[in-house]
Amino acid sequence: MEDVNLWKEKAIARRLENKELNKRCKEITQGRDNWKEKYMKQKSRADKLEHELGLIKKKLNVILDQ
Repeated sequence: MEDVNLWKEKAIARRLENKELNKRCKEITQGRDNWKEKYMKQKSRADKLEHELGLIKKKLNVILDQ
């Protein structure tokens, strides 16, 4: 009888641990996705600004060469 109860307790503990681990996995995935989205926005903005800077430099060189 004690073996049955021990098995049951272990199964319940495993189920609770799995539930906690799955929750943590979701939190980590969500956090990673949020940071990735922030990074992509910043990268896009930086690329745009770099492109604009290149255009300004070209125009400045044209003006200075005249």
